[in-house]
Amino acid sequence: MAPAFKKKPKRTLADSPNKKPESQPQSKKQKRSPAVKKVTEIEDDEEDLIEAAETGKYDDDAFDSEENDDWEEQSGDEDEEEAFEEDELMIDELLAEVGVKYEKHKALERALHHIKAIFDSLPEGKEMLLNAFKENMSKKHNIETPFPNPQPAPDANYKFKFEKPAAIHLIGGYALKSVAKLKEPFNVDVAVEMPASVFQEKDHMNNRYFYKRACYLAVLANAIKDSKKGFQVEFSSFNGDMRKPILLVKASGDKSEVDFSKTKCIIRIMPSLPENTFPVNRLAPGRNNVRSGEEVNVEMLKPTPHYNASLLMDTSLTANLAFLYQHSKACGAFRDAIVLAKTWLHQRGLVSTDDIHSGFNAFLFSMLTGYLLQGGKTGGGKKLANGHSSYQLVRGTIDFIATHNFEEDPVFIGTSDSSEFSAEAFKSNYDVVIVDPSGTVNLAAKMTLSTLAQLQHEAKIAMSYFNDTTDRFEALFLKNVKDIKYRFDNLLRINASGTPVRQYDRAAKADYASHLEFFAKSAGNILKKGLTNRTDLISVQYSAPSTWAIDSAAPDLDENAVITIGLVLNSDNAPRLVDQGPDPQQTEAAQLFREFWGKKSELRRFKDGSIVESVVWQTQGYENKSLIVQKIVLYLLKFHLGISAERTHYWAGQLYPYINYSKAVPENLFSPELSLNDFQPLMAAFGQFSKKLRSVDSALPLVISNIYPSSASLRQTTVNLPHPADFSNISAYPTTTRYFDAIDVIVQLERSNKWPDDLEAMQSVKQAFYLKIAEQLKEVSGISSVPVQDVRETNPLASCVYLDVYYFGFVFRCRLHLEQEGELLKSIVTSKRETKAKKALAKEALESYEMQFVHRRAHTYAMQALCGRFTAFSATVRLIKRWFGSHLLSSHASEEFIELVCAYAFLESQPWAPATSAMSGFFRVLGLLASWDWQRMPLIVDLSGDMTSNVRDSISEKFNMLRNKNPQITQGAMVVATNNDLDGLRWSSQKPSKVVAARIQTLAKASCDVLDQAISSGEENDIKRIFVTPMDAYSNIIQLNTERCTRYFQSLHPQHKFMSTTKAAGSEMGDVVYADFDPVTEYVNEIEKTYGNTVLVFYNKYGGDKIALVWDPITATPKQWKVRVEYNSVPVDMTKRGVLKPAKDCKEVSKLAAPNFDAILCEIKRLGEGLI
Repeated sequence: MAPAFKKKPKRTLADSPNKKPESQPQSKKQKRSPAVKKVTEIEDDEEDLIEAAETGKYDDDAFDSEENDDWEEQSGDEDEEEAFEEDELMIDELLAEVGVKYEKHKALERALHHIKAIFDSLPEGKEMLLNAFKENMSKKHNIETPFPNPQPAPDANYKFKFEKPAAIHLIGGYALKSVAKLKEPFNVDVAVEMPASVFQEKDHMNNRYFYKRACYLAVLANAIKDSKKGFQVEFSSFNGDMRKPILLVKASGDKSEVDFSKTKCIIRIMPSLPENTFPVNRLAPGRNNVRSGEEVNVEMLKPTPHYNASLLMDTSLTANLAFLYQHSKACGAFRDAIVLAKTWLHQRGLVSTDDIHSGFNAFLFSMLTGYLLQGGKTGGGKKLANGHSSYQLVRGTIDFIATHNFEEDPVFIGTSDSSEFSAEAFKSNYDVVIVDPSGTVNLAAKMTLSTLAQLQHEAKIAMSYFNDTTDRFEALFLKNVKDIKYRFDNLLRINASGTPVRQYDRAAKADYASHLEFFAKSAGNILKKGLTNRTDLISVQYSAPSTWAIDSAAPDLDENAVITIGLVLNSDNAPRLVDQGPDPQQTEAAQLFREFWGKKSELRRFKDGSIVESVVWQTQGYENKSLIVQKIVLYLLKFHLGISAERTHYWAGQLYPYINYSKAVPENLFSPELSLNDFQPLMAAFGQFSKKLRSVDSALPLVISNIYPSSASLRQTTVNLPHPADFSNISAYPTTTRYFDAIDVIVQLERSNKWPDDLEAMQSVKQAFYLKIAEQLKEVSGISSVPVQDVRETNPLASCVYLDVYYFGFVFRCRLHLEQEGELLKSIVTSKRETKAKKALAKEALESYEMQFVHRRAHTYAMQALCGRFTAFSATVRLIKRWFGSHLLSSHASEEFIELVCAYAFLESQPWAPATSAMSGFFRVLGLLASWDWQRMPLIVDLSGDMTSNVRDSISEKFNMLRNKNPQITQGAMVVATNNDLDGLRWSSQKPSKVVAARIQTLAKASCDVLDQAISSGEENDIKRIFVTPMDAYSNIIQLNTERCTRYFQSLHPQHKFMSTTKAAGSEMGDVVYADFDPVTEYVNEIEKTYGNTVLVFYNKYGGDKIALVWDPITATPKQWKVRVEYNSVPVDMTKRGVLKPAKDCKEVSKLAAPNFDAILCEIKRLGEGLI
């Protein structure tokens, strides 16, 4: 298991101790090959500087300033030094895990040499028209020239003549020796420099450069194909830019001397361009370089900044690597920092991949790190120093990303003297600006505001992990967060193929490589403006074809194009009903507001007297308010981009029907509008009831000191919302709707010395109190109540009486809490004079007392706090309980256990931010259940937020002792520990069992698979499968009499015929209100009590009308018969006439016996007579 961050003093990078390069763990790795050099030189000494560096643009003084030396002289105290070294050790172990052993890449080196030899030997080609060249390559060589769109006109008079490469450079992370060994194959980049003589003066215009570049690439592809060396060659796009195809060279696996398949990499061939091929000013951000020829005034044409940057980047491949190489030479930890950064970027899904193109990558991260190391040079961030470790470099760069205002303050690694490359010129043409050392190329030209937002969102999360005293190493570097069903609160998939959006005009076509790219950027910017602070993140991604065959035409990005938008909601602002705009007197701003919102904008007066333009989203209830963002998104996409609802699949509220009553339930008894008020009616009733209860104080011998909630209803975690019943018309309720939840309330009385010291006498006095309270409630407030004795409680020392109060359509079950009762029970348990039998009864009663009056009360307050802190917590718990019930697991997991598992998913949400929607909360809990290694790890739930590392260590120690003591896991299969339950067995000691825990995990994994299929296909009906359990795994299924299932109305798919109000008149329950009357649950409890050692019972307490049985396979194993066997048994070896006979290969009569499951089943059915 990977090391963890240790608890350490909070510190900034400036405060962190700095080691000299020679004393750092990375120092042994400093002797590495240069970043960029001719392929023929890849085995030369490091001192042979790359061509780009030899130009003199980068001098060593830029990297060894006095200011940086000052950084290295700083030192911290002894504690910080120790904490820093612990961090370094963890990072070193990770680097060793993801690092690459370059000395083992001999086959790759031979392959690179061979490819270079192929390119160097290419002859000069004949000059041909572009279309003629394409036709020739197709017919003669079966190579389709990858021209970008728009294709060259049929009458285009542009000519191309191939000339062999001017130079071939090994570039990228492999050249810098900064490759990270991740899930996907790493890239080995080779820049093939096209001679400037291939191009004419105006080839930078009208895609002519990109056409000739495609021709050049086609020749290279054909050369490799004809080499007969067994390489697999494909076309791909460079970072998703279809104007710039590249070659992918993959190993064939033929085991030849150039077979580099074991290296698990891909060689990427990238055409590049000498720096001064075209005058750089002509490619400035504000220039237009795509014209139709019909323009009257060229000055009026819109600029083509993305087109220009795409071309300019081909001129900077080697120069930028030279910049990075110089930093790797000056900073000993620079290369390891890049490897570490690649790991973080990969795990957080922040880098462009073959399929998803974000505009950001590890190269940009590296350039930012270099920028922050520049010190006194132009634009230097002065945040980092050459003496910093890889950990400090990565942390410092992430901190800069998280806090820097990129929109207002562009990053200039270098500057240009030309005014056409000013900060304003870049800002006005790009969303994000990170300018390279030349001061002319925006390296972040493809980044959008949504990409930047996602990058900064993840950077802020990372900084919170860095600053956390709790171990967050795994969440930061080892957990992958790319799964969109866990990552986002809302998901939207848009079919982007078909008719382009109306904004994609001639100017946009000229600047953007595809409609898909333009569409994605436009959608992100519109939603960012419209949603304002309702979201913490708007992620917009689109998939593009990763590769295509060299004998096939380039794929159309817009065909079957899908854009995925993920939203992380802001819990405070997402449900806001009103968006206020400008005062109408601000004419221009008001007009822009109205244009943006269209008919939704209206002038409104507010309570403070202000009259402003506004947009109102009128709705009620948690569920409806949680869908306001969905309404806004769909409206804006329709209004601005013409995207109809039919072209979208929006995932947000699909799960709400599973915690609401079915439409088959009578509306006159259970109003559909109940969901508009959530738990508010019950909470208001409880508040009023508490006041009524306190009003009887004067008539009682003792004052009521406190009234505590102790029910799932009052902690807002019941599957269905509590519904007030009409007790005066109870006879109108059919039997299938006659379940009324008893809402537990603890009534604590003040201490008094007058209570008897005898527990049985104390219980009698408590009964008198119940009678007096009931009398006073009726007399003072007219409230009906009845004291009830629980006949199931046979322990004379335990509390067995409670008071059911019928108030506002709810039943509050009050239990009197006396501190002296607990003290008396403890004294008996510890007494040396009491009998063992009485001590056993006292211990049992004490456990019940503490569960009722201490643990459940504390748990209720903790869950109430979580409901207030996380808006989606309540709905998430309700959905998970529904899921457990739907899979017949109601009797195998306590409600408190389920609630704590959900609490863990919110409190320990790493590597994501806490869920803000019921959908993401539900998905994450399922993911947790699917991935939890419960046999080796407890869940540690920090309910108070102040759990120390010592407490966590104690929990882990107790868990390990439990597993060592009980390796068969007959107790505590799924351990959930909290601040006041370090053993983690309070709510899961016996259930779920090991067998059931395994089934929970299997079902959770299957549910996650169904979710993936549903989201990718857009089939919302697939969600239903998550709440349907397979029945083929059970030994027997018992069908109950549905008409006698009092909770049937809570079922997901109840039949109306069983709940018709016309049946109510014939209900055998008459007009009596029975609180908490659930015959199905009572039946299951009786089966488990009587036959629990031979059978596992499964049922759905939320409206289920079936009971499933699984015979215990261990008990089923034949054993020697004995007196007082615990189950109905039958001899194994017996004739048809019932005469015992010897077992096979035995002479003596067999005495083996096994459970008589047929007889047991008959007994179980007889036990349920009337309910079956």
